Amino acid sequence: MNEDLHLETTISGKEKHYSPDKLINKVKKYGAKIGYKALHNVATLYCALKSPNLPKDQKLMIIGVLGYFILPIDLIADMLPAVGLADDIVIITKAIAVIYSSITDDMKDEAHEVVKKIVGEKFLPSVEYEI
Repeated sequence: MNEDLHLETTISGKEKHYSPDKLINKVKKYGAKIGYKALHNVATLYCALKSPNLPKDQKLMIIGVLGYFILPIDLIADMLPAVGLADDIVIITKAIAVIYSSITDDMKDEAHEVVKKIVGEKFLPSVEYEI
C-alpha cells in the first residue's frame, strides 16, 4: 500500500471538516489569541500534511486535528473568552508531539513563512522557538 498520499487525495471527501481556506480564515481570526507557538504549530501541521513523505496515519490525524481547530463549536466553544481555544491548543500540541520525529527543518521554515504571510511581521517573536 502506498503510504505517500498527496494532499488532495488525503483530504478528498473531507472538505466539510477541513480545507486549507477554512484553516487560513481561522488562523486570521484567532491567530493572535492562541499565541505564536500554537500558531506556528498549526502552520507546521499544515506544512507536514503537504509532505509526500509523511505516513498516511499521521496525515489523517493532522486532518482531524486541523478540522477540530477549524470547528467553532467543539469541546469548549471558541467564542468563550480566555478558555475557548484551550482545548484546540492542547490537541494541536499533542499532534506535534506525535509526529515530532517526522517534522523536518524545511517544514519548520515553511511554517514560519506561512505564519509571516498570514499574520504579518508584527506578530513574530524576536527570538527563535523550537518545536
